[in-house]
Amino acid sequence: MANMTACYQLLSGAVPDLAAHTDRLRARLAQTRTPVLPPPAGGAFGVRGPLLDELIDAWPAWLAQSDETATGSHRLLHVGGRAVHCVQFTGTGGGTCLLLHGWPTSFLAFHRLVPLLRRACSEVVLASLPGFGTSPLDGEAWTVADTAALLTEAMGLLGHDRFVVHGEDWGSLVAREMGRAAPDQVRGVHVSAGLAGFMARVDDPGEGTRRTFTQDDGAYLRLQSTRPDSLAHALADSPAGLLAWQLDKFQLWQGDLPDRFGLGSDFILANATLYWITGCIGTSMRIYAANRDALDVERSETPTGVSVFGRADFASKTASARHNRLIAWYEHETGGHVAALDAPELLAADLSDFIDRTQGDPR
Repeated sequence: MANMTACYQLLSGAVPDLAAHTDRLRARLAQTRTPVLPPPAGGAFGVRGPLLDELIDAWPAWLAQSDETATGSHRLLHVGGRAVHCVQFTGTGGGTCLLLHGWPTSFLAFHRLVPLLRRACSEVVLASLPGFGTSPLDGEAWTVADTAALLTEAMGLLGHDRFVVHGEDWGSLVAREMGRAAPDQVRGVHVSAGLAGFMARVDDPGEGTRRTFTQDDGAYLRLQSTRPDSLAHALADSPAGLLAWQLDKFQLWQGDLPDRFGLGSDFILANATLYWITGCIGTSMRIYAANRDALDVERSETPTGVSVFGRADFASKTASARHNRLIAWYEHETGGHVAALDAPELLAADLSDFIDRTQGDPR
């Protein structure tokens, strides 16, 4: 490819000599074995057919890019004996914003949001959660509270004693816990696709859509909360299998949003590449098993804002206000679970407004 894609540029900064790592991946893709599958019999049993085949076929060409021009200032910080990968971008606004991804995404999910958010911030920081990509994690249990403490300290090492943190999916739990545990450092917490502390209980009145989703499409939640390690062996070995497992979740959450569920092939292939090269699928899935009791949350008094988008975003205003000092609530009919990719302009506007609101907070 003559021109590098945005995600390849961002990934190349996180993985030194990225091109040297891709030969083995291309060789494994050339050996892909497709399973024999019976007809779907009127039901959806997972990702199959043209979409997966097209992406597997496109992957080797995507890997053939040059990694000479990385974007962002990448840092591998050592905090309490652990390595934490962060990426810094300078901006023209006021204050710092930390962005935290969920599963099965990565820091790459913010590549469309960062250029928009740099107008509202003096610095935008992306961090890889422990166990994801280039923030390695061994096999021990590692909770949301552990991650929150680690990233709070990492931000201090970067020189930020006051900042706003935004989190999506699992990042919403980490962001919330950072604000609850370190209110003197965290000026405000903003989330999208908010999980515990933002969602009502499945059996609460009016939660029929989420209840149906959990019953019909929540098999991965139960598997990854109880027995993720056996699956990890298969996914770490097969790049095609890893891609299929990630696509299955994007298909569930993003539905028929255009341009590959609103995510784009560039992100989908870069994200799968990051997971496979770093071998992090096992430690990333452990976030479910290590945090099965994360629904028991303590109230946070840190100023909090919530954005809700159209697909697979089950945050409740009542629950959010009950568990947090809610100062901003934004609702959008469009977009999906990974709003930083499928609705970056809307999310950037919400975050910019929220950052402005927290500027005057007296704490």
